[in-house]
Amino acid sequence: MGYERSSIDGDRSNRTVALAATFGRMITSGELPSGETLPTEKEIQSRHGVSRTVVREAVRHLAAKGLVSVGPKVGTRVRPRIAWNMLDVDVMAWHLMAPVRRPFIEALYEMRLINEPSAAKLASQRIDEAQGRRLTAALAGMRDNPRGSPELIVADLDFHRIVLEATGNPLLISLGSLIERSLSISFSLSWRQNPQDETVRQHERVMQAILGGDGEAAELFMRRLIESAFDDVIHALYANGEGETRSAGIGAGRGSSEPRPSGEA
Repeated sequence: MGYERSSIDGDRSNRTVALAATFGRMITSGELPSGETLPTEKEIQSRHGVSRTVVREAVRHLAAKGLVSVGPKVGTRVRPRIAWNMLDVDVMAWHLMAPVRRPFIEALYEMRLINEPSAAKLASQRIDEAQGRRLTAALAGMRDNPRGSPELIVADLDFHRIVLEATGNPLLISLGSLIERSLSISFSLSWRQNPQDETVRQHERVMQAILGGDGEAAELFMRRLIESAFDDVIHALYANGEGETRSAGIGAGRGSSEPRPSGEA
């Protein structure tokens, strides 16, 4: 009896997650714009073949992420984008599933440019021996695994997570885990675009500057790494048919004509 109850609960949970994801993607892609009212409970039940409980739980799921509000007589409405929890793992993943992803990619890399170069500078003054060994091991994982492989992506994520961890700042450390899902997707895109040896060299420059205590160099090399990574991701999106244009990108206005090597961040 307990097993049957568990199976029923698990199936309902899966349906709830799937339904929330369906509407989450519609909202983040703009298919359901701000102010739009979602279909009624009965309409959703009929259209998606789910129970009223599943519908209500899915709506609560979306509301917890700031995507919708629920009120008497007005139904469930899509909230303005400014109210969304953009650092929620699901919200970020839904943005990256949208037909047009460039605006979100630009925002993600802009956030990284604001935080990670400064984090590398701090890490150069605060990293300990154990963290230094882990950083070296992460770089080796990027060098020794096949380009684009899951193992290489994990090593790349580890590299950046360790840099944030080495700052000793708990908020910066949390930032790494918050954006991990989005970074893993963007990493997998850009690793298909560039030579692996150059990517490893770029990361090695960052690592050597951090381990050598050179904060200015660590900041500069991390900035170059993220800027060129952004270019790689955009090239991957164009290669996949996403040809929309928006702005000159996060590298615009740098004030430098220095050519940048290709590489993932």
